[in-house]
Amino acid sequence: MSLRWLETYSSKSTVRAYKWGLEQFFKALGFKGSLEENAEAYFREKRNFEEDVKTYFIQLQKAKTPPKSVDICLTSVKMFLMENGVELPTIFWRRLKGRRKGSRALMLDKVPSNAELRRILSHMDIKGKSLFLTLASSGMRIGEALKLQIEDVDLTSDPARINLRGEYTKSGNPRIAFISSEAKEFLEEWLKIRENEIAVAVKRSTRFKKKAEDKRIWPFEANTAYYIWRSAIKKAQFDKRFQYNNSLERFMVHPHVLRKFFRTRMATVIPVDVTEALMGHEGYLTEVYRRYSLEDLAKFYKQGEHTLLIFAESENLSKLKEEQKQLQTLVNGLTAENMELKAKINSLERQMAELAQKWQMLDQATKELVEGQIRLIKMLKEKHPEWIAES
Repeated sequence: MSLRWLETYSSKSTVRAYKWGLEQFFKALGFKGSLEENAEAYFREKRNFEEDVKTYFIQLQKAKTPPKSVDICLTSVKMFLMENGVELPTIFWRRLKGRRKGSRALMLDKVPSNAELRRILSHMDIKGKSLFLTLASSGMRIGEALKLQIEDVDLTSDPARINLRGEYTKSGNPRIAFISSEAKEFLEEWLKIRENEIAVAVKRSTRFKKKAEDKRIWPFEANTAYYIWRSAIKKAQFDKRFQYNNSLERFMVHPHVLRKFFRTRMATVIPVDVTEALMGHEGYLTEVYRRYSLEDLAKFYKQGEHTLLIFAESENLSKLKEEQKQLQTLVNGLTAENMELKAKINSLERQMAELAQKWQMLDQATKELVEGQIRLIKMLKEKHPEWIAES
């Protein structure tokens, strides 16, 4: 039987993974030929397909194959059988999955804070900053970003919009993504020097021929992007690793955590289903695109954009601190003025109290004087009535 069905996959890494899974399958069953020869020979024999898959599964378990690799191996066999007209019951695959040991890998990766991500990106050139800021502010997968062409990006819209074609995405369905204002600025700066960078790379390339007409925004492969990342996290001292799948080691801060960074930040501000759709999670795309227009999604993104800022956050924080300092100086000045005014008011109140007391004393003295004069006149009338008669 033919393996031409593998040609329907646009991702080279997926094709390589499936071919590797099938090679291990035939090896476990004792086939000696090439992959193509074994695929042809397999269906010429009368096989018990379920037993073959079980045998393969047991071999994988004995070899302590990591859970994700087991998934790839079983999926490659499942697709191989289905494409050749053999569809095993769903319950069979489900039971097989349930028997796996350590079917879920313990993930100890770390989602960096905005400040930690700023430390990492500070050790990258403009090319690296533009790529990883785009990833952090859009939730895109690195494989999707590295397929983007200049014509896929609209930097004139607000927020800047990226049209992910179906051939770029994991699901095969097109979608819209947005990037932050600072990611846009770094991307614009990268595009200004991109042509010169390509020209230099073409001249320098010897072993692998670099194409001058490469239309991709970032004209390099994933291994180059990972090298940029590894170099930066090492310089920023974030290169701690953890044991992964019992045998492999993985950096705690790796590029895929930028998707988690996007989700954890945006989901605190906008609906979770919108966040998941912007990331390209298939289960949310159709419903979100049905309920919301492109303008709605852009508004949602703008609401949460501030949570994704890396370098602008630092600048804004400095501005806020300066403004806070100025406000505190103003408050201190007003407090001093207020205290001075209070002192003046207290002094005036004391003076007014003293004046009131003096006025009261004067009033009392006046009353006493008038009363004294009245008594004197009365006394004179009594002693000298003739004065009154004469007058």
